[in-house]
Amino acid sequence: MRISPVLWGLVFSLSPFAMADEVPVFRDSSRPLEERLADLVGSLTLEEKAQVLNHKGEGVKRLNLRADQWNQCLNGVKWDRPTTLFPSCIAMSATWNPELVQEVAGVLSDEARAIYNGWHLDPTAAGEHKGLIYRAPVINIERNPYWGRNHEAWGEDPHLTGRLGVAYVKGLQGDDPRHLKIAATLKHYAVNNVETDRKKLNALVPEKMLREFWLPHFRDCIVEGRAQSVMASYNAINGTPNNMNRLMLTTILKEEWGMEGFVVSDLGGVKTMVEGHGAGKMNYVDAVAQSVMAGCDFSDREYEVNIPEAVRSGKLTEARLNDAVTRVLRVRMRLGEFDPFESVSYSRISPEVVGSAKHRAVALKAAQQSIVLLQNRDDLLPLDRSKLKRVAVLGPLATQVVLNNYNGKPGATVNALQGLKDRLGEGIEVVHEPGCDVVSGKGQVATKIDREAGFSGGESVKLEASAPGDFIAFSVPVEAAGTFGIALRYKKFPSRGIYQLSVDGLKIGSPFNLREAEEGYDGIARFGTKDLTAGAHEFRFTAVGKDPGSESFAGHFDKLLLTGGTERSVELEGVKFTTGGDGASSVRKASELAKGSDVAIVFVGTDQRVEQEGHDRKTLGLTGDQEELVKAVLAVNPKTIVVQMSAGPLTVPTLKQQVPSMLQAWWGGEETGHAVADVLLGKVNPSGHLPHTVYASEAQVPPVDEYDVRKGFTYQYLKGEPLYPFGHGLSYTRFDYAKPTLSSDHIASDGTVSLNVEVANTGKRPGDEVVQLYVRKKAGSADRPLRTLRGFQRVSLKVGESRPVTIPLAAEKLACWDESAGRWTVEPGDYELEVGSSSGDIRQSVTLTITKAVR
Repeated sequence: MRISPVLWGLVFSLSPFAMADEVPVFRDSSRPLEERLADLVGSLTLEEKAQVLNHKGEGVKRLNLRADQWNQCLNGVKWDRPTTLFPSCIAMSATWNPELVQEVAGVLSDEARAIYNGWHLDPTAAGEHKGLIYRAPVINIERNPYWGRNHEAWGEDPHLTGRLGVAYVKGLQGDDPRHLKIAATLKHYAVNNVETDRKKLNALVPEKMLREFWLPHFRDCIVEGRAQSVMASYNAINGTPNNMNRLMLTTILKEEWGMEGFVVSDLGGVKTMVEGHGAGKMNYVDAVAQSVMAGCDFSDREYEVNIPEAVRSGKLTEARLNDAVTRVLRVRMRLGEFDPFESVSYSRISPEVVGSAKHRAVALKAAQQSIVLLQNRDDLLPLDRSKLKRVAVLGPLATQVVLNNYNGKPGATVNALQGLKDRLGEGIEVVHEPGCDVVSGKGQVATKIDREAGFSGGESVKLEASAPGDFIAFSVPVEAAGTFGIALRYKKFPSRGIYQLSVDGLKIGSPFNLREAEEGYDGIARFGTKDLTAGAHEFRFTAVGKDPGSESFAGHFDKLLLTGGTERSVELEGVKFTTGGDGASSVRKASELAKGSDVAIVFVGTDQRVEQEGHDRKTLGLTGDQEELVKAVLAVNPKTIVVQMSAGPLTVPTLKQQVPSMLQAWWGGEETGHAVADVLLGKVNPSGHLPHTVYASEAQVPPVDEYDVRKGFTYQYLKGEPLYPFGHGLSYTRFDYAKPTLSSDHIASDGTVSLNVEVANTGKRPGDEVVQLYVRKKAGSADRPLRTLRGFQRVSLKVGESRPVTIPLAAEKLACWDESAGRWTVEPGDYELEVGSSSGDIRQSVTLTITKAVR
């Protein structure tokens, strides 16, 4: 949508606020915020207050106040039109770069505001008309490496998550002292990182661990980042569901941390009280009353329906209700919803910025900086283009750009195969074979049930065919014999294959192409008629090719239509099916291509079927035949590079032992392919560092229902050596550390010290190093962590350049929670301050002594 400067000015001059002779106090932007809020809240009836607290309702029509219709923007603004797709948050965490994360979040909020501005100026504008309250970031800690949503969060360390979370929140909310660009929502508060039974799960957490491990990053994002909203998670903590946990929502969040904004339930949060945790022992009026009284301010339809009765019955006080309404409206007022449109500085962000080339460049930079060089024996990387004639690009993820639940609809994406072709250019042959599927084993072709509103019944079966001969066969029962016309309803898509139908082994009709330039759900293929007996019949759809405009053999099979005789409409996701074909067993083909190539690059990892909201991982290893594929390729070509594309850690010891060079490239967003190619070819020196531990074996991980991290979770309490340590990341150059110095080697328990260390690039390429500061108590209680991250700084160095790095450290960051006293305490004594390139690569250390503060 393009809006001319003339139209912008016209809309501003004709705004109802500019034209009105008088405005109510709450719409008078010259008055103090709290005065305006008091006027607005005081004007609402009880029923209208309940309407304000339903985020998906119709709003208050009398005041022309619509419900916000919240949205998502984790690594891309969720919209029904293309927006910029950034790397997943776990990938952005691997940059260890708060400035870049804030830049990315600034792009996200620019696009979110631009979309809002577009429909606000033109109520008939195409696309969804969303509000300005966004449900991001996810800052849950990766205590559980199996968690299906690790891609949404920022790793296993509270300090790293806090620093990046604050940067992300600031980028979303902007720096205007009067108005918010958009409102950030921290989720899921708190102790939430298991998908199984998440709506009735009870996390048993020692108070010490709650304060020291599970909450510090939330505090950072509230106190320093000033996040305007927090989402209460589904789970309970120590027996109290978070939706009605006064300790969490009021005592800690609002009273101790001083949060000015509001708490919102997760979707269906009240319902989980009644049907999950309450298990039928609580009605909706009680659940709503207890949730609001505990501090949950904002929710679903249940609030609008039940709040009036909760107040009238005395279960919910009007004072607490007014506080909840005030908190929600304060945020909306700070978003500028009650001010003249032209008075909000962010109103001038044009819809033209959405998906712009400038934003795409930021996505590329983020992807490049996120890539971690795990190992590089014999300096196989970077590749020398002048020595390459043929490159084998293998693996099931070479042609995928993996998405997640909360990014937007991507525009043009670049997968690894395309990125390498683009960067290698002409004169070098690039050959490709997937070798296997991410999930399916021998003899199978991957399928998944896609859920989209356009499908008949809301679901459809997708066959991830990778070669001619791949098929999906549905067993369809026919109740009575007859002559039937046969047709298929399918999803049209720009990247799909050509298929042939056979029924009980006999071809029916002509091959049909599922590819269309424009996406749609109304594709119909008609195959003529066939006599069918009563009983089950096999309807097999076999990939026979793809036209030149398609990059895929895949197909969507929505509904089978049998007309004549006893007419039937068969939802194919509801019947049994089998798969198979040539593409399902192509490990041999991949190894043959590798054998004749100068180098083989194998892309393996996970996709949405392995780790995603609603299901946790079953293994930390590679699924399907991926490990077998790597071994087969390595057996015929010693110059094999593995690129891992996953969110959570991959525990595959054989890869570390046998593969010479390996990258962790995550789910890298729309510029995945170019970023990976730039690192492989040395255009970019890898500088990412792991934001989590890669465990040496699954036996090293404590049970997932153990929430006391002292039992062996994360680098802080790990028992034994990891496969790769937290913070690990190599470079194509070398960095040396001088002996660090302190601004003072003695400070009081309320003091601050600065650590200074000279870092030099002594290698042959310019590069970035992430200098990491860890702290450990030299003597003290046995349950102290092995070491704890307390600072870091990313530094860029030219060849031969050295630079001083200064990292401040406040003594309060060394405090422990004293359960008996119910407060933080800094223990006097000696602390070892360690600097290095990872938690397992400490280069230098120095001792700091802390003494009691004089009061």
